[in-house]
Amino acid sequence: MASSTALLHAASGLEKHLVSRGRNTALVDSTVAQISAFLYYQSNVIAKLESNKEFQNQFKNVVFKQIQKDFGAYIDSQARTKPKSFHHVYEWKKVGTPLHRLFKLNFIDSEGLSFKIDYEFKDSRFFVPNSKGRKKYKFVKKAFVMEAGVAVKIAPKAAKRLVFEIGSSTIFMPKGASVTVPNPGGRMVKQQFRSAYRKFFSGQLINQSFKKSGFQNLFKKAIAQALSLPSDIKTVKYSFSPNVIQSQASAALSMSFGGVL
Repeated sequence: MASSTALLHAASGLEKHLVSRGRNTALVDSTVAQISAFLYYQSNVIAKLESNKEFQNQFKNVVFKQIQKDFGAYIDSQARTKPKSFHHVYEWKKVGTPLHRLFKLNFIDSEGLSFKIDYEFKDSRFFVPNSKGRKKYKFVKKAFVMEAGVAVKIAPKAAKRLVFEIGSSTIFMPKGASVTVPNPGGRMVKQQFRSAYRKFFSGQLINQSFKKSGFQNLFKKAIAQALSLPSDIKTVKYSFSPNVIQSQASAALSMSFGGVL
């Protein structure tokens, strides 16, 4: 859109051709005035498009939704292929299942057509699998802790001792003893989600997401409608008002993008 802004600056030079030698003096040649009006109108539409709030919101919404969809599908696919590296960003025993993701993308608005994206981990709501123990508990920050590779210290609270299941064996710890787990998610988990996130947003995957959003075709009709010349510019006249043309360009954009696509 930087080129459209430059176009508007260039077109602003046409204002002198729309009205000459004073406010009410018309050019002798109506063709020059009409060509200038035509270019001035369309350049205003294109340049104003970038600052049109309706267009900005619809563009960002369409693109972000597609990115959300594609990124989620990408991580799901990675998780099903490499469950030991991505099991931590899903609920227990739900690896690769969209409804049980423990991650989400956040939309961060910015000026113009720009926006930023980051991610956060969601709290786990499932109980940690424990078929033999009677106590149930939740590892709420499961995704965050395992992704960061933070060591976890486990100590008894109400119970006198800790009891663990390791494979088919049950381990009874001494009374009051605690256990430190250096890699709670396993050696293949640390920073795996972050690595996949960077890969998605730094390569062809994000570009494909932009294209799949279809924003070009989605807005093509509305932009063409806004660029359609008002009837009075098509009329043979010897002068045109730059202020009126600017207002017409703004009104055309509002009409084209004011509703829901």
